[in-house]
Amino acid sequence: MSPQILFDRMMLDPVATLKSSLIIGHLIGLVFGLGTATLLDIFIFKFVLPRRVSKDHYEVIHLFSKIVASGLLLLWVTGLGFLAFYSYFDPDKLSNQKVWAKLVVVGVLTLNGLFIHRAVLPLIHDHIGRPLFDGLSPGQRFLLLTSGAVSGTSWYVPFVLGAFPQFNFLPALPLVLSYVFVLAATIVTTQIFALAVPPSESTPLSSHAEGAARNPLPPLARGNPAVATSRA
Repeated sequence: MSPQILFDRMMLDPVATLKSSLIIGHLIGLVFGLGTATLLDIFIFKFVLPRRVSKDHYEVIHLFSKIVASGLLLLWVTGLGFLAFYSYFDPDKLSNQKVWAKLVVVGVLTLNGLFIHRAVLPLIHDHIGRPLFDGLSPGQRFLLLTSGAVSGTSWYVPFVLGAFPQFNFLPALPLVLSYVFVLAATIVTTQIFALAVPPSESTPLSSHAEGAARNPLPPLARGNPAVATSRA
């Protein structure tokens, strides 16, 4: 099939083509945000919390955060596009309060994303070479873990709301309250789980380790315990 034929067929129903384009963009934004936020939470709990924060850790977290922000931006663009589409072509859909519940969740994601980029990422960068929780007050530790819980949970809510038509035309308040309940449970679980993670040592480095830090191993030797042991 030639591109011209494909284009002509899509233009037979431009309204349907516009809606399909919005759906595709919305799904791509959801995949970027949901998938990357999930991987980021796993990465932090598996590789960062039990160890000292390294420059590589920070670079991975920073990259993943940019991908999540891109997904969130795409959600806003396509979500507003859906509102405009429904207002012109299907006004009855605007009475579906599930749409407004999703907007509340995306708003929470946006505020949390701003907090992560303004406060969490600089904090992680400042802890390179130290455990992530080293020197943090209980309040700072709580906010750090809460931001991750909010991100991980809130990305799944738009996915669930969009996947189940049973939520269509339900009042927005019960949906938002259910989201708040799940979010609170996730925050508590995250705090408990973090307490169960064995803390990495926060004692000062020995003079030998300090020398190794000033003269790092070649790239091929980094991360290879066998090579590092032989050179020590």
